[in-house]
This record gives sequence, structure tokens and C-alpha cells, in this order.
Amino acid sequence: MSDDEDYEYDYGSGDEEVEVADDEIEIENSFYEADDCRQDDPARAIELFERVVELETSKGDEVKWRFKALQHLVVLHFAQGETDSMVRRYEEMLSFAAQVTRNESTDAINGTLDTLSTSTDWTALSKVYEVTLAALRHQNNERLWFTTNLKLAKAYLGGKAYNKVEALLDELKRSCRHEDGSDDAAKGTHLLDVYALEIQLCSETEDLARMREVYPRTVHLNAAVADPRIMGVIREEGGRMYMRQSAWSLAYNEFYEAFRAHQEAGNPRAKSCLKYVVLANMLALSDINPFAAREAKVFQDDREIVAVLDLRMAYESNDLMRFERVLANKTNHINDDPFMMTYVDPLRRRMREQVLVNITRPYRKVTLQFLATELKLSAEEVEGLLVDMILEGRLDGQIEQINGYLLLGGERTSAASRKLQAIGKWANTLESLVGSLSARAV
Repeated sequence: MSDDEDYEYDYGSGDEEVEVADDEIEIENSFYEADDCRQDDPARAIELFERVVELETSKGDEVKWRFKALQHLVVLHFAQGETDSMVRRYEEMLSFAAQVTRNESTDAINGTLDTLSTSTDWTALSKVYEVTLAALRHQNNERLWFTTNLKLAKAYLGGKAYNKVEALLDELKRSCRHEDGSDDAAKGTHLLDVYALEIQLCSETEDLARMREVYPRTVHLNAAVADPRIMGVIREEGGRMYMRQSAWSLAYNEFYEAFRAHQEAGNPRAKSCLKYVVLANMLALSDINPFAAREAKVFQDDREIVAVLDLRMAYESNDLMRFERVLANKTNHINDDPFMMTYVDPLRRRMREQVLVNITRPYRKVTLQFLATELKLSAEEVEGLLVDMILEGRLDGQIEQINGYLLLGGERTSAASRKLQAIGKWANTLESLVGSLSARAV
């Protein structure tokens, strides 16, 4: 009887082990099946990952598959635009962070945040980063704390919450300084990250004075730490800063360094920076060939780069029609870049003015409509150009507005001409008065 009882007991124990093994196999199979259909059938993947979480939860405290499944669920809900579910599952994932290894936790959080950082929903992004920081409050993980705060600050910057960016900047700077307030050179990479963020903030808020103060510090740190991912951002913003100051040669150098850093880091911003290199090169009227370097030759035949080179050739030859054709071609994507157009528009205006000077040179009297047809502009736009050129002394003429004529050289006695001349004198006097008052205020 005793032997029978022992046999029955052993048999029952074996059933339980088989049942546990079956559960583990089902969890593992569900996980890998969900992983396989993430791209093709996200709804099915969500269902299977939910099954993994449910099964492992019923088993007890084990979180091996549950933690991974929750990470995938966060990303899937994000891709489906299900913000509430994404945040809920992310909070659940963070609650298990202490039950996996430090590396697993760090990699999962960083990987998830990097994926979510592509969102333009700044409110949802800020919520995710705030939840992360709340979970990290009880963990001694300074590096993860720093990177999460940095990403939160970038989310605030994207949402134009500049006051919140400033507050986080102060906190991040304190974490990178000695007690006496000096920069801790041992945290050079973190300092570059902070300065890069501050420079981006200066660029967004157009605080050029502050940027001129901060920028040299980044160049000084570059000798010790040269992370191309960070330096690409810093150098690009430096190029923008010099462009605003019309320091074309300095902007050229900065954009070229930004291009090289982005290229090394595999950042797609490399092509945009190379376009800015060509633009700055054009504005500086430089003979330097930016495509002499090996890194740039890769893009030499790229359609968008070729388009910018065509712009330069058209500008140098004063070929307005060619210049306009390049800009009008939507496949060149020049008009899609606000920064490019900030400097291309003045170039186009300068070319139009030069064309006007050339067209009107042999005439004493010419209709505005004729000039408009030649420039492919409206009569009103041509009149605006002519008024500016006359007031600035770049064209010797006056406008007969009633009949739509431009009178050039000789004696001009029409009422419209006298009125325009008086307006010009009044504008000069007003400008002088404003300058005088500004000087007294200082």
C-alpha cells in the first residue's frame, strides 16, 4: 500500500511539472509568434503579447517574458496612435524594471524612448518622460536619469515650452559641475549634450547674444570629447548663427564640419548640411570646391545637391530664368526648407533687381507691364521692387503711377514723381530721427 501511495504521489508531481513546462512553452511560443507578425499584422501581435502578459502574470512573480512583451506593446500602441494604452503599458513595464537586470532595464527604457521620440505629440512625449523620471527616482542610475531628462527637455523644446527647457537645463548643468560651479571635464560628453541643447534653445528663441557666449565652450570641449552625433548638432547651429551674422565664410566652415560629423554618425542631416555648405559658399562668392573631399563626393550626383549647385551657377551668370526654374521644380525640395529660403529669397530679389537695371538701361520711359512680363511678376510686384531700388539710390528713375510708366533719367516733373521724391526725403529724415533717438536711449 505504501508503495502504491508513493507511486501515485510521484505520478501527480510529474503532471504538475509537465503542466508548468507546457505553460512556459506556450508563453515562449506566443511571444515569438507575436514578434514575427509585428510588421505585417500589428493587431494580432498586440493580442499575442497581451496573452504573454496574462499567462506569465498567472504564474506568479516571473517577469522574463512579460517585461519584453510590455516593451513591444508600448511601441505597437504608439504606432497605432493609441496614446492612453501606450502610457498605461509603459507604466506597467516600468513597474517591473527593478525585477530585471540593470542592463535590461536601461536598454528597454532607452530603446522605447528613442522610438517614441519620433512623435510630434509633445504632450504625450512629455508624459512618457515624466513617468520615466518618476520611476527612476528610487533607482541609482545617474546615466539613465540624465539621458531621460535630456530627452524630456528636447520634447519641451519641440513643444515650444521654453520655460520648462530652461528649468531642465539648469538641473542638467548642475549635474555636470563641481561644487565650485566649474564644469566637470570628466563629464565632457554630458556637457556637450547640455550645451547642444542650450544652443538649440538659443536658435529657437533667436537669442544670438547668448549663443555667441555658449558656442565657444563647445569648441573648447571638442578637443577632449568628439562625439559626432553631438558635434553635428552643435556645428550646424553654429553655421546658422554665422549665417544670421552674414559671416558667410565662417558659416561655410561650420556647416562643412557639421556635414562631416553627421556623415560619420550616419545622420540623414548630412545631406541638408551639405546643401547649406553650397549655399554659404555661394553667398561668400568662394572658389573653394566643397566636393573635393571624399565624404562630399558621395552626394555629388544627388538631385537636391545638384539643384543647389545649379542655383549657384544661375546666380553667378545672372540667369534669372534658370534660377526660377530650379526653384520651381518641386523635386528639388528647395522651397520646402525654410532655412534655405531665408537666404535664397534675397538672392532672387538681388537677381531681379540686376535684371531690371539691365532691361531699363537703354530706355528713357518704359511701362511697368513690360517689365512685369520680362520678370514674370505682377505689375504690383515690379512696382514694389522699383520703389525700393529708387529710394535706395540703385536706380535713377521715378514712377508715373497713374499711367503705369517708369521714367528714367532726364527731367521728371509729374506730380507722382514729385510725390515719390518727397516720400523718399521724408523716409530718410525719419530713419535719421529713429537712429538719433535710439542712440540717446542707450
